[in-house]
Amino acid sequence: MRNIAVYIRSMRFLGGQIVTWPLLYALHKHWPDSHVRIVARDAVAHQYACLPWPVEFVHAQGFWGLLGGMRRRTDMMLALHYSSERYGLFAAIRRPKLRLGFQNSRMLDRVWTHAWPKDFDEYLGLANMRLLSRVLPVDIEANARECFQAIAATSLATDVQTDVVMMPGGGAGHYKRWSLDNYLSVLQMMRARFGQHLSFAFVLGPDEQSEHDRLQALNLPGVSVLMSRPLADIARVCLGARLVVANDCGPSHIAQGACVPYVGIINEPNPQWFWARPYARCVTPAGAHSGNIHSIAPEQVMNACEALWTLNRAENASTLH
Repeated sequence: MRNIAVYIRSMRFLGGQIVTWPLLYALHKHWPDSHVRIVARDAVAHQYACLPWPVEFVHAQGFWGLLGGMRRRTDMMLALHYSSERYGLFAAIRRPKLRLGFQNSRMLDRVWTHAWPKDFDEYLGLANMRLLSRVLPVDIEANARECFQAIAATSLATDVQTDVVMMPGGGAGHYKRWSLDNYLSVLQMMRARFGQHLSFAFVLGPDEQSEHDRLQALNLPGVSVLMSRPLADIARVCLGARLVVANDCGPSHIAQGACVPYVGIINEPNPQWFWARPYARCVTPAGAHSGNIHSIAPEQVMNACEALWTLNRAENASTLH
């Protein structure tokens, strides 16, 4: 495999790009001599700058610009879009040997040499890897963790060790932001239940300046704040944590890809953004409060944390014996 074109979905938010990283890592790991070209309609090259393996990013506009993102010598095309017909048309025009895309009742679905059925109840990062697995069988979880280990290995930070990571952000708006006060309540519950020695790290971005200022003013013992840090630092702190608790935000997909125990707090059920596994829990508003993330009580999140904490202790005990 020498030349690979990957057409990513048009999403400006960081999470929509992070879910492609394990796929790009698998391409590099298994075909290290290949040239991988990412083709995108949005100017999101900076969201791939932390990848420690070589990729080319092409920002393309319009039909002809996007078509030009796939060179005539391309050996394999992966289309991560699942609604537009144009990517099937690009595949039909250029005719690379391997053409991978999602089946979604589109007229041009038949152009794919290898396909995966689009399932709107499937985590996007998992769906991307299942598509690639049609030609490159891999252990999807192991590959995801290796991906973020490779990124974390580039971190120069010395302050990223903690028991619990908390992510109270949500760049899409207030409706996704379970509040800092709620997170602090869960922190106190966890210390009361599991020990006052527990350390916590809050991962914050540029939209969480007020949360940063509040935490700095509180100056809680055993609580660190990672503000607008490199994504490699975030990967490193997640990989070493015993638990991550997060709103539906970009860095939450680093935690999910790191394959660590994870509690996601989401305003409504959205399986495309939550990777359901035995060591993950999703907490959403119940009944009449559906869609209102602020109706979730700290006790609900604590219950999810306790279930995973107990699960981890049981697994560790069985390993020791």
